[in-house]
Amino acid sequence: NQVLEYITFARARVLRELAEGRTEREASERLQLSYAGVRSHVAVLRRVLGCQDVRELGRWWREHRAQWHNWAGQAAGLDADQ
Repeated sequence: NQVLEYITFARARVLRELAEGRTEREASERLQLSYAGVRSHVAVLRRVLGCQDVRELGRWWREHRAQWHNWAGQAAGLDADQ
């Protein structure tokens, strides 16, 4: 899935925070990233995933994170059976 390619590890961390109900500001504090950096990730994710707000991004991540984990592992050449 081409959408998954846009979710870098940094963006996945932001999505995780949003999926746990945190605000962009709270995510920036927990991840020790600048607020502007988190907002930049959110803007890209909203555009790529077609989500309207951070709550929708959080819902999207809860529904698709397993798929992304599998994709990321395969992209890294990891075999889940090993």
